[in-house]
Amino acid sequence: MPQPTGKSLILPVDPVVPETRGQLDLYLPSTAGPAPCVLLVHGLYPEQPEVTPRFSNFYRDYASHLAHRGLVAAVVDHDLTRGFFYQEALVTVRDAVDRLRAAPETDENTVGMWFFSGGGPLSYPFLIEPAPWLRAVELTYPVLPGADTPGWPPPDNAIAGINVVPTLVTLVENEIPDFIPGQRAFVTQASNASVPLEVRTVAGVGHGFDAMTDEPHARAAVAEGLDWMATTLTSRRSFGRM
Repeated sequence: MPQPTGKSLILPVDPVVPETRGQLDLYLPSTAGPAPCVLLVHGLYPEQPEVTPRFSNFYRDYASHLAHRGLVAAVVDHDLTRGFFYQEALVTVRDAVDRLRAAPETDENTVGMWFFSGGGPLSYPFLIEPAPWLRAVELTYPVLPGADTPGWPPPDNAIAGINVVPTLVTLVENEIPDFIPGQRAFVTQASNASVPLEVRTVAGVGHGFDAMTDEPHARAAVAEGLDWMATTLTSRRSFGRM
């Protein structure tokens, strides 16, 4: 496996060396036995990046943090590395989840999915009819389609799934302007529907803050997101879907 390069996560971590299973990289915890697992779903690259997410310090660091918290973390390069290929990316992500759940190191019934930036739309199909194994969804500065976005189901259908799947959205105060309307509409619809969507806004930072703004409150926000995923999966594993 090539050495990871590019920007690192602002929260330092002892890197975990992944095990490569085809196109999927698994970051394994030190604990024995099948563990809850998380698939990290990267965002959109209008053009092929020099360093793809699988081989970036950024996703390696996120996955390493999750492994240190007792989870199996997985990173896959999907089709948004080559432009606006959302339907193809959805196929790749579904396959990656299946492969992750089939790995002997994972608890196939306790799965989290973490969507970043332009990967946000890929969360909708998983939330509309949540599989029983989907126990947590996290969205970090996500792109969120609106009701009139071609090719995507209405957001209220996805919002309904949050009644079953705990979901955290992390927003930033200085977001890319084009992303704000979709985020606001999603949060407002969830509130109007009395859906238990958790929303956290990181003050004074912009899109991609977790690789750029190395300040104490930004580091704390990253740690909170990691802790939320680990705690949610652990509690759901113990008590089942509530």
